[in-house]
Amino acid sequence: MALMADFAFVVLFVGAVSAGEFDGWSQGRATYYGEDGGATIQQGSCMMSIQAGQGTGLDITALSDSAPDYKGSCGRCYEVACRPTQGQKSVIVTVTDTCPCHYPSNAYSNKRWCCGDEYHMDLSKYAYEKVGNLGHGVMGIYYRQHSEKSAELGVAGSALLLS
Repeated sequence: MALMADFAFVVLFVGAVSAGEFDGWSQGRATYYGEDGGATIQQGSCMMSIQAGQGTGLDITALSDSAPDYKGSCGRCYEVACRPTQGQKSVIVTVTDTCPCHYPSNAYSNKRWCCGDEYHMDLSKYAYEKVGNLGHGVMGIYYRQHSEKSAELGVAGSALLLS
């Protein structure tokens, strides 16, 4: 009986530590794109030049145009971690593109992932593989806005997204 009580305490304690680790973070979902037959990360809707070694480099994201904080998102940075996590690391990404839910005639829309049921980021392959397994293609995430300076990326950006 004492062993069972000890086990229950350990389970509750570990659960409390894990939940507390992500206080102040929000939950969402991520997929990835770029380079291996997918859309290039160099031609995003924010019209930003992306260069390795500057700002967050190739660690970028496309934010869903159905996200409540989409407007003005170009150049904004987020810290992203895999959910559920077992102490895995996080990556800082800069918004340089759009994951289009609402696209004229829906020719390029990705309604399966980009539309509304969960906050969604489409990470560059480089950012995704730092926190997740490329073989899975989709993962739950924790995310929060980050103060990383993205001005080095050369924000020339789209007026729609910058305003």
